[in-house]
Amino acid sequence: MSFTHNKGVDMPLTPLRAFVAVGQHGNFTRAAAALGVTQGAVSRHIATLETFAGGRLFHRRGATIEFTPSGLQLFDAVKDAMSTIEVTLRLLAQKGLRHDRLKVSTSMPSFAMTVIVPSLAAYTAEYGVQIDLITSLSSPEPSDDFDVLITRDLSMPGSESWELMREELVCVGSPSLVQRMAREDRWPMIAARSRPDVIATWALGAGVPIERLNVIASYDHLFLAVTAAIGGSGLLIAPRLIVADQLSAGTLVPVDDQRISSGASYLAYVNAHSAHAHSASVFCRWLKGFLRERI
Repeated sequence: MSFTHNKGVDMPLTPLRAFVAVGQHGNFTRAAAALGVTQGAVSRHIATLETFAGGRLFHRRGATIEFTPSGLQLFDAVKDAMSTIEVTLRLLAQKGLRHDRLKVSTSMPSFAMTVIVPSLAAYTAEYGVQIDLITSLSSPEPSDDFDVLITRDLSMPGSESWELMREELVCVGSPSLVQRMAREDRWPMIAARSRPDVIATWALGAGVPIERLNVIASYDHLFLAVTAAIGGSGLLIAPRLIVADQLSAGTLVPVDDQRISSGASYLAYVNAHSAHAHSASVFCRWLKGFLRERI
């Protein structure tokens, strides 16, 4: 299917907004609630867009939907652009009502310590907005006091969401240890109790027999395990984003060139009950760009 239309027909921006909402929320009912319209209105918008595009954009599976190949192509092309348009319009509409403080919650302490916290000064310098960062492993409630949630394992249905980046796992160690391990049958491993899944996930993706990996020490959080790995205590499997600075500095080196997908993504949600939704969206957009540049 090609996305063509008759000369003189305007691009249907309102149906595009409904289409992106359906893609983000997974069905017409939740998309309608997020947009503040009826489910019938969403259905009519999608029908308009499918007529404009010349084919189906979704397969209906009962209450849920699945993208057609053309629908997925369109969603990937327009989702960030629609978010940018909405953020810009909010900023214009609320000019002079700018809020200078945001509360950001995250369920990932290691990510917060190694990635978010070091970036906040740059964000504040550019936008004049101070970030108050809190960590919580509890499932969020819309009434909770925060503006943005950054997470890998929690969700907030019905909220504006941003996929910041997809997680890749690497196996790293101190330069001297990695050099020695090339000659060893069994590798001494450091584990983080906050991420018990990563060793098996990496081993399966990298084709390394799990029995070759001998866990000799474990720590509560990845940022503690990273410090132990720098000291040469063992090899560590971690998200590449968490150890990016150490890899650049050479205090940690990879055991090979493989980057194994964990199947997870880092996500940011704007609390639908936030009084500062426009500023929260600006922060999410900025953080996504910052992470792309970091990797």
